[in-house]
Amino acid sequence: MMNTGCKSDTCEERKGLLYEIGKVDFALKELNLYLDTHPYDQQAFDAFKHYNMAKNRMVSEYTEKYGPLVLSMVDTDCREWKWATQDWPWEQNSFGGYN
Repeated sequence: MMNTGCKSDTCEERKGLLYEIGKVDFALKELNLYLDTHPYDQQAFDAFKHYNMAKNRMVSEYTEKYGPLVLSMVDTDCREWKWATQDWPWEQNSFGGYN
């Protein structure tokens, strides 16, 4: 994996962004399940759209700063397959930073 030279504050920002993406993703999954049984609930559908846009913004921000988090965000205009060369979100060194 690539060495990001992660400083402590950058690592905390990265972890915080991942945490926020996870929270929004959880809300989306719950709304998805609810909408499966209540497809005409406009308020729930509006909430789904709101959280989906928020997640897309956060995933785009994460991708710009740290590399692709999801396969659909891989930059195909560059010369390397960054999906395989970046640090994975769960890969941390013993000091709490990323390798």
